[in-house]
Amino acid sequence: MRSSLVVSECDNAPLQRLKATQLFKTLSDPTRLQILYILAQNQGTNICAIELSDALKVSPPTVTHHMKKLMDTNLVTRHKTGKWAYYKLVPDTFRRVHRLIDSL
Repeated sequence: MRSSLVVSECDNAPLQRLKATQLFKTLSDPTRLQILYILAQNQGTNICAIELSDALKVSPPTVTHHMKKLMDTNLVTRHKTGKWAYYKLVPDTFRRVHRLIDSL
């Protein structure tokens, strides 16, 4: 017997699914969640990658890898001053994610 499921999508559904998939993959890593909450607790402060590396006890390249994923999902911004990279939370995006996590 064939199913008679109705499958309809709005024009931006594939893009929404892609964004949701990327966001949930990013948030599935415990280190990335820890980074987000460190940044949230220090909101308004630019945090250096080395500070995160020390706090998390991981290598600077590992921090850079995680930060790239967080920037790709618009959770974090970065700016460089000389050879140092500084990160800051994107407040609106984080609030939405935090509300979702808090509701679990």
